Amino acid sequence: MKSAESKSEAERHEANSDSPPHLLTSSPLQKVVIAGIRVDNLSEDETLDRIERLVSSGGSHYMAVVNAVKVVAASRDSELMRALAKADLVTADGMSVVWAARLVGRRLKERVTGIDIFERLLERATARGWSVYFLGAREHAVEALVERLIARHPRLRIAGYRNGYFETNESDSVAGAIKRSSADLLFVAMGSPAQERWIDENLEKAGVKFALGVGGSFDHVSGLVPRAPAWMQRAGLEWLHRLVREPRRLWRRYLVGNTLFIFLIAKQIIKGKTDRDAMAGNS
Repeated sequence: MKSAESKSEAERHEANSDSPPHLLTSSPLQKVVIAGIRVDNLSEDETLDRIERLVSSGGSHYMAVVNAVKVVAASRDSELMRALAKADLVTADGMSVVWAARLVGRRLKERVTGIDIFERLLERATARGWSVYFLGAREHAVEALVERLIARHPRLRIAGYRNGYFETNESDSVAGAIKRSSADLLFVAMGSPAQERWIDENLEKAGVKFALGVGGSFDHVSGLVPRAPAWMQRAGLEWLHRLVREPRRLWRRYLVGNTLFIFLIAKQIIKGKTDRDAMAGNS
């Protein structure tokens, strides 16, 4: 996790808080299309700055992250694809997406993961006085998360928390509880596509300024489940770390999912070449 920003950076963020609307979203040139999903071409620091401007701009906003498995799922799930298309920010959570961007001819600045943004947003929330709400995981995991964060960030304003196990018809009451908490930031750890769908459908009702789906981050940040070693993170091998820990549950996801992801990227590359050849022939 990167260190907290300096005083001069904090002052710069405050100066940018009234940024005009066109600075709150990426221009077409700042996005890379991966299998139909528009991924923002931002560094981790730029992503945090963009989130800060969104929080300061009013209204409700949300960010999603994508990896190979989620890209494949979205290609088969129109609701997930729609939720990703509506997100204010989408970043590459997996190195597979970064590598795919290079293959289609557009380099992403870096991998911007959900868990890293989650942890850095907690630091920034502490510094800014933003209140946070945690939704998701099992009861013991979210309780362990809150306990650890109270020790790590004593000044962090925790508006509330609850586990992610509730029926669909309870979503209105869950969103209502979040709204009554007056939370500024909402972190949802339900796994995909449940978390993206829930945020998309309930963001306005929850009344938060910014929401982020963080997958299994509560388990990792709470200390209940160790994250992959740093060298595996840098090498894009976190999926292998998870597979070794839970082979029976995850082997199909990664074997089939990664194969289908390669197929989708190959299809995109071939289509791009075909389109360029057609344009050349018509010129």
